[in-house]
Amino acid sequence: MAVIPKEPLEWLNLFRQQMDEIFRFLSTLEGREGFTEKEHAPLVDIYETDRTFVVEVELPGCDRGDITLSLCCSTLVVEGTARDETAPGATYTCLERGTGRFCRAIEVPPGVDLEGGQARYRRGLLTVEFPWCKGETPHIREIPIQ
Repeated sequence: MAVIPKEPLEWLNLFRQQMDEIFRFLSTLEGREGFTEKEHAPLVDIYETDRTFVVEVELPGCDRGDITLSLCCSTLVVEGTARDETAPGATYTCLERGTGRFCRAIEVPPGVDLEGGQARYRRGLLTVEFPWCKGETPHIREIPIQ
């Protein structure tokens, strides 16, 4: 029997969980037009400190060699493949971890030193850090309209 929420925020959480389950089910349907591979979007945390702009991407079960990290203008692009390691012949009661190809694009703010970016991958967490430019103003140039 399902637990009935007592607080408004618990209702929202239950609704979010049900919507996630619906979208997960829809993404597993075969024969969808325009989709040839199973795709998912890994979870991302983005935060700033006094010294750095940090992006953390949750990639459980991925090998370092399956991940590609690149910068295009001021956009950080994380791509790769999470391998499907489900047990053959098993009947799963719950299967929430995403597998297949993934791609996330994160806009890096002005004022960040793009050349000084560093990345590390440990225990399923990819952490990318960019230092802030010291004393420099962000490169923003106005274009005159004629």
